[in-house]
Amino acid sequence: MLSKKEREVNSLNTAIQNCLSQKGDSRRIGMLMSGADVERKSEERPDFIRYVAPANKNERGIVVGIEHFMVDHLSKEKQSKKKTKYQSMGRIHQSNTLSYFNKWQEKVLNSEHIPDEAITGLCDTLSAHFNNSAYATIKTFYYSFKSALDTHMASIDEYKRAIKVEANKRNADNKLIILIEVHSAFQNLFFHHNRNIHFENRPVMLVLDEFIQLLEKADKRVDYYVLTFGDTLDTSTKTVAINAKDIRGSLKKQRVPIYHYCGADLYLPKDLAFVKDYNMEMKHEEHGEEITLQAFPSMSTMRPEYKLKFIYSALRMAYIYYAKKEPVVLDLDVERMFETLLPLITGWHKCKDDKWSYEPVCLVAPTVDYIEKAYEAFDKRWRISEILSQDLAASLD
Repeated sequence: MLSKKEREVNSLNTAIQNCLSQKGDSRRIGMLMSGADVERKSEERPDFIRYVAPANKNERGIVVGIEHFMVDHLSKEKQSKKKTKYQSMGRIHQSNTLSYFNKWQEKVLNSEHIPDEAITGLCDTLSAHFNNSAYATIKTFYYSFKSALDTHMASIDEYKRAIKVEANKRNADNKLIILIEVHSAFQNLFFHHNRNIHFENRPVMLVLDEFIQLLEKADKRVDYYVLTFGDTLDTSTKTVAINAKDIRGSLKKQRVPIYHYCGADLYLPKDLAFVKDYNMEMKHEEHGEEITLQAFPSMSTMRPEYKLKFIYSALRMAYIYYAKKEPVVLDLDVERMFETLLPLITGWHKCKDDKWSYEPVCLVAPTVDYIEKAYEAFDKRWRISEILSQDLAASLD
């Protein structure tokens, strides 16, 4: 298992590599992060301090402090006496997967028959991951991000003090970079941008307006944010480097859209999911040399008519952003409803039985036959059955 420092170094090196492969601000920020390590008595706060020597005698060098933290979509809220914390369940799954791989790789490769223990261990690892993923919502993701950002912003004085000590020694300028490693577990998202729809069944990069607003409200002494986006197991990453003094302008210059998230879970309270008592049991069958893994989920689900309230209310926000021609990202449930009802919607009215939900007002009330045919056409257009089976297969792989 990697130590905390090793994980931080890996994240920094990935960010540098990705930034240097780009142009403009991203490459320039990548060069700043690539400076020589500054030796310190303590290696903490900030996590890294590096020195970029001047290109000529008429310039000043730059001492760069880099503070790293991780935000995990798969997080579990933990209450303590002082404050609420978020435990990274994705990191636990990553660690368990690596431990499983290290334990069984050689034995499986050097054996004619895969040991039953190896297959059972794989099933247990996958089951635990499915059980955590079932409760991941945009709210847990948002509050995990906010909690981690607030915690690190509270230490800005300490970061700046340590950086300035090293800068003064070298008569150099100083900069502070916050490196945020963002791990998400989204699946099947539809990205609407400039009236085009782009579908990703396993999206990695996702710049959300909710998160950008948090960065805009953060401490103004931060010079740059570097966001490295990856999936739970870090199988692929994408990096965005941002000028903290002009976040939206920096993203616009790089042609990186800022999406408004409008999945069905948009209005879910942070302690609620669409399922409860979820449990995924994995079993396997052996047929000669072929091994088949089977997934058996069990759960209680939210009543369909109540879930529909969340879908409609998220659809209303998507409708509003779409009319403004602002980028919006929808999940499968909302996208299906969006494509089915959009031609019919003339407005919205607030529901009488609560204070938050909305229902669409349609030009013509859609019949059951219309809905069924529209859903069937949607599933066929986007090959939903094929995609859902691929999602499970990819998780099992």
